[in-house]
Amino acid sequence: MEYSIWTIIWGILVYSIGIKWLERRGIIPKYIRSQGPIHTIHTERGRRLLEKLASPKRFWKVWGNVGVFVASLVMIATFLLLISSASMVIQNPTPTAFSQPKNMLIIPGINEFLPWKVAVDIFLGLIIGLVVHEGGHGIMCRVENIKVKTMGLALFTVLPIGAFVEPDEDSIKKAKRVGQMRMFSGGVANNFFVALICFLLLFGPISGGIGIEQGIAVGGVFPGSPAEQAGILDGDRIVGTEKGILFESWVVERRGSDEIQMVTVDRRIGIVGMSSNGPYKHREVVMGYGNNLVIEGVEVQTIGGLEELIRAKDVVLVQIGNEEAQRIPMGALVNLVEDGPWMEEDKTQWPPLGHIVVTSINGVRVVDSDGLTGFLKKSTPKTVVEIEYYERLESENRWVKSKQKVQLGEHPNAQIESGFLGVISSEGFSGIEFDDVGIVEYPAEVYLQMLGGGDVVMANGEKISFGSRVMLALQLPVISVVSANLPFNFAGFTDDNTNFYSVKNSLKEIDWVVFKLANILFWTGWVNFNLGLFNCIPTAPLDGGHILRKYIEIVTSRLSKKKQLQVVNFVCRGVSMIMVMCLVVAIFGPSLLSG
Repeated sequence: MEYSIWTIIWGILVYSIGIKWLERRGIIPKYIRSQGPIHTIHTERGRRLLEKLASPKRFWKVWGNVGVFVASLVMIATFLLLISSASMVIQNPTPTAFSQPKNMLIIPGINEFLPWKVAVDIFLGLIIGLVVHEGGHGIMCRVENIKVKTMGLALFTVLPIGAFVEPDEDSIKKAKRVGQMRMFSGGVANNFFVALICFLLLFGPISGGIGIEQGIAVGGVFPGSPAEQAGILDGDRIVGTEKGILFESWVVERRGSDEIQMVTVDRRIGIVGMSSNGPYKHREVVMGYGNNLVIEGVEVQTIGGLEELIRAKDVVLVQIGNEEAQRIPMGALVNLVEDGPWMEEDKTQWPPLGHIVVTSINGVRVVDSDGLTGFLKKSTPKTVVEIEYYERLESENRWVKSKQKVQLGEHPNAQIESGFLGVISSEGFSGIEFDDVGIVEYPAEVYLQMLGGGDVVMANGEKISFGSRVMLALQLPVISVVSANLPFNFAGFTDDNTNFYSVKNSLKEIDWVVFKLANILFWTGWVNFNLGLFNCIPTAPLDGGHILRKYIEIVTSRLSKKKQLQVVNFVCRGVSMIMVMCLVVAIFGPSLLSG
């Protein structure tokens, strides 16, 4: 892939040099202007069409006023968002996949969150976004009696990447400031409107006609796991299996195939995660599925067998592979939350070192983090519970059993009605995440709900609003970075996941049409929203910078022209400099500041 990218870069460079050579010899027509690999084709045709589209001027002025209001709000929001983002990067410059500069580009294949398989959908959404954006400027130009010099297409080499309208600068200066603001906001208003229509259609009839196929959706398979050895692949759907049995026969429906396959899975326990604060040592050499697990001298092959062995004892002898056996407590590994109910009862536990393993609450054995979470979900605030736990005494190199009575508090999240203990729990058994299959399940139903194919319900039982659903949908391409509970990004209904979905209505026979339409609506809405958002950044030459300038001119209208120009330039350049600095920090800061 690295070779192919450099090939493209060199190809673009050679192409740009060739175009420059042709320009100097007058071979390329004057109505085509080039800047490296980017070309603009200018024409005066189409101005009559703009006149017709702009004829209901009263309507467009009302729409322009709405656009000014929306663009102004978004401009303020983007200003605050960029400052907040830059501040967060400075405070915590840890690089992430999302913060890599290449992932700021809307280029499928280069941006790792935008796969090649949806490149056509993204490209179509970008073309629609640019056309309606520039069309909005053009229509509002004629509504405000601003002359349009030329219109045309913008191309990257030979690929069209958008449209443009070139207004007459002298005509702009003669227009009223409010009219100029309507003209500058016309593009972003159209982008947000297109995004709104796309999400309304997607959340309504399109996603409403898509359902979930029965079975376990295989999103990923761990290397060396029983599932991999059985031949399970990403995108498979498993039907009719029961967990907890050592040998199982699974029915598999494979993507891209109508055949039903039978596979035999030999369950073998492995380790897929290990807390750095947990009681078990030798963490780095036991990951994976290649080591036998022995508890109290008995080899364990399934998670069910593990739970059965440790349920009767708090502290057990654990040996993984050829490593030295260790006697450790088995339960829920926790850190205490500062000022939480448990911390208030026992101040000696601060600071939390992560060496606390809860093994029992009110006499009920807790074998792992799920047991602790399950108990707390059923609890109520102000209930007094007795906790049995083990804490590590490093000075004596041993584990000591203790008891503590704690009155559960109100949960910090007011929407959660269960009791609050004041702990952060690590996954698994004493911080060890065991697995005996090796499948990472794809959350197909969750993603469909975010796209309108079902109701998304909050913790208090209320359904989320349309606006909140749009915000969730916009995060889907990067959802694995935003949410630790969702391990896969969602780029649409592609070959990777269509085995998990089906069309419920009469269009079932041409379900690919429904999936393609859903992808086009999703990416068109996504691109238009982000295009409108980006153009509202208050910096030149973006629309937000022009709108800000008009606001400053209105505020300073009583000053002399010379003084006004100085103040307007000072404020606009200052804000632009702040925005550019924030963008640089947000994009390059994690790599530069983290060393």
